[in-house]
Amino acid sequence: MMRNMRWLLLVLCCAFSLLACSGENSKSQQQTNSSGFVLTSSAMVEGGNLPVIYTCDGLSVSPPLSWSRAPESTQSYVLIMDHKAPDGMHWYWTMYNISPETTQIDTNEILGVMGSNSVNHLNQYAPPCSKGPGEKRYTFNIYALSEPVSFSQNSKVDRSTLLAAMQDITLDSAQLNVTYERGTISPEHTSNQGNKPRADAQRGANTPSYIPPDLSVNIDSARCQTIQQSVADAGFAEQVKVVCDENYAYVVSSTYPDHEMMTGITGTNEQIPVPAKGYAAPIKLNPKKANSVTTIDAALGVAVNGVPIYDYSSQGELDVNQYDAKHDTLVLGQLDNCGGHAGRGDDYHYHVSPTCMIDTMKNQGSDAIIGWAYDGYPLYGDKNPDGSDITLGELDECNGQGDDNFGYRYQTSATPPYIIQCLVGEVDTTKLPRVAPLSGDSQGIRADLRPPAEGVENLTHSVSDDGSRTMSYLYKGERYFTTYRPSIQEENCFDFQQKTISNGGKLETGTFCRNPQQPKNTVKAAVKHEQNPNIIGEHHFKLEAWADNWFAAYVGEELLIEDSVSIHTERSFNAETIAFSANYPIQLNLILKDFKQNDTGLEYIGARNQQMGDGGFIMQITDTDTNEVVSVTDSSWKCEVLHRAPLNKLCEKESNPVAGEGYCTFMSKDAPQNWLQRDFDDSAWANATQHQAQSVGPKDGYSEINWNENAHFIWGEDLETDNTLICRASIEEPK
Repeated sequence: MMRNMRWLLLVLCCAFSLLACSGENSKSQQQTNSSGFVLTSSAMVEGGNLPVIYTCDGLSVSPPLSWSRAPESTQSYVLIMDHKAPDGMHWYWTMYNISPETTQIDTNEILGVMGSNSVNHLNQYAPPCSKGPGEKRYTFNIYALSEPVSFSQNSKVDRSTLLAAMQDITLDSAQLNVTYERGTISPEHTSNQGNKPRADAQRGANTPSYIPPDLSVNIDSARCQTIQQSVADAGFAEQVKVVCDENYAYVVSSTYPDHEMMTGITGTNEQIPVPAKGYAAPIKLNPKKANSVTTIDAALGVAVNGVPIYDYSSQGELDVNQYDAKHDTLVLGQLDNCGGHAGRGDDYHYHVSPTCMIDTMKNQGSDAIIGWAYDGYPLYGDKNPDGSDITLGELDECNGQGDDNFGYRYQTSATPPYIIQCLVGEVDTTKLPRVAPLSGDSQGIRADLRPPAEGVENLTHSVSDDGSRTMSYLYKGERYFTTYRPSIQEENCFDFQQKTISNGGKLETGTFCRNPQQPKNTVKAAVKHEQNPNIIGEHHFKLEAWADNWFAAYVGEELLIEDSVSIHTERSFNAETIAFSANYPIQLNLILKDFKQNDTGLEYIGARNQQMGDGGFIMQITDTDTNEVVSVTDSSWKCEVLHRAPLNKLCEKESNPVAGEGYCTFMSKDAPQNWLQRDFDDSAWANATQHQAQSVGPKDGYSEINWNENAHFIWGEDLETDNTLICRASIEEPK
């Protein structure tokens, strides 16, 4: 009995001891949790919005964070960004073994060791890119640990692995919660200070849609008259029209100047200036300074002769506080003697002071306005309006300064940044136009033009009496050229003949059209097309398709439909539909292309967001006589990859990727000559690979189509490296 009593007392003592220890642990934990360990950011606040720059719709860079008041015994930190989705936890950013002396991380900085993400399972930051509608909540977590975590060599460290490893060594944690809803980007989101996203650098399709102005309205005002007078005083009133509404003066032109063009270029991209009739540049009539500056990878304003004005850079990303000679169009020899060149859309624009235009102005002088920025402030030349010199450091980061008359003015300069670099005033990006790219390039003869590395010699541009325009140049002793003339077939269309370095010196021809300005990236019903009159039959059909980035469909050898958005842009996401009649069986042939800047297969080459693109295509055909879906894209389709790049994905990380060199090798071949014909033998081709929608990330018009449950996204085996494919299927009459 006594022995049992002693045993009972021992148990009770241990129990009280355990309770006491538990109480101490609880007390200690409460003290830790109430210690004030906090996580903050200079770019966002608790409960606020995640800025677009840190998403796939922006620059895809990681955000800046800072933390304070961590436990004194902290020996390392862990950082995790995650999101609780209906299908489970997703994570985008994991870093561990961050130094205990560290209290902040800058934009796109890597600290400690990088773990994997759940998007592509690579050890890198994965920008949020939600596929479904609605607002999503993202949490940044910082953990203070009593010691670093350790893993075996070559371990794949994901979120769950990391949380398990630090379970017993976590001293405290802090969180920062933000939300983001795709498709809700407002003008202030695209305004930025310093090294932040530019409009065209944003991958994805949620940039604001361009809204064409109503040019039939003309409301007179003092500021409107000032802008009209600046065009008239310069002598361009016959070529340039200025129409005003209550808020904007629209400088309307063809973007095609009277002065010589292209002469003096060595770093040619083999593009040629083609007029863009009806281009309307919106100038704010009541300018107001913004809280932060805006950079745009497109025109920032327009010269008084109607030619768009860009900043000095040739790439999508611009740090207004850090000049970048690697992307300076002037330094690279990409500009003509007049300060301009033709861009990827065969559109002419200025990147530096428009010297040839200034030489032709009737009111030459330092007090002459030579252009207007979109925010409503004027552009002057290299001197102050009173003729005095501009001293070093007098101009701000946007290359402007205060003005007694307009409140602010921009200036040109002989040194970088040469011309308007950013906008200081408020700007509504939904009003900003783009020159519509040339369409109709089903053969792709102008889709992959690129500057030869060594440059060219003796480049000249001339206009003939018959209206044709020719750009010619020498490369390694051989002459190359591009000639076009207005087509008699259709207005705003041009017949091209070319021999380019990019395409191996082959003589090529085609007719391409400059379509009127259209709203860009609008999420509406699929674009409808006119039927090819050569495709006829007793049955009636509707084809619906969505492509990343471009496609063309043929019934046999006849072109049925071509994507209405040019392959020239990496943001060409849209849906298409066409009604047609045909007889069964239907031989349907497809050309599928993902955007690539050149044979490296990369996008944004030289920019911080340099990357591989990814493709994906989905289609269905409905017999409208029976309302039955008679064909869908799936793995039964036969496909042949014509271009694959890069063959080694490490090319994506190269600082100077060159097609065919190092990691950046590629495979390219021509399509078989008779592949469009019904009796072509495609048995040796591979079956198409079906891909999940979440892997493709469809947007812009995809959700407007009621897809059949059997329709799947198809592509080659690799969405990233398979860039150009041809595919075939035969559609039999349902029984």
